[in-house]
Amino acid sequence: MTENEIIHSLNDTFILCDIHMERMMYAFEKIKHHFPLTRDNYLHISPDDLSYFDQLIFRYSKLQDTMGKRLFPQILEFLGEDIRTMAFIDLLNKMEKLGLLSNHREWFALRETRNIVTHEYPFTVEDITQGLNALSAQLLTLTSMYNHLKAYFKARSGSFRS
Repeated sequence: MTENEIIHSLNDTFILCDIHMERMMYAFEKIKHHFPLTRDNYLHISPDDLSYFDQLIFRYSKLQDTMGKRLFPQILEFLGEDIRTMAFIDLLNKMEKLGLLSNHREWFALRETRNIVTHEYPFTVEDITQGLNALSAQLLTLTSMYNHLKAYFKARSGSFRS
């Protein structure tokens, strides 16, 4: 790929991530008054608010998936790194070395929370509330990570559309 093609592809990925981010944060704003969740308040959430919880989970998952599967590799490719044979842990370590991630372990914590809140099998109410409380607490980490990468790319590429 040429540099212009890489930049174009990265711009498209940032636009997609922006959509996920915007909708995730919209949903969170609608339900943030429920946090921290307890068993009792979870059992009394209205169907409308439950739909915002679903949107929050979906967009959190989509943002994290898009970042891990597309954004991280594309940024390293933009920087001239050969990532074709790189394992994901090596990709994260490389990003940490370059100052693109502050700590690769944060990514695994975000991923673990994503896995907890997206499983399709029945949970206990305690499992659900614990997972959603973790997601709520990690929103700042995920959004900060994304915003850092976006600012880095914008400063390095000199061309960015949103």
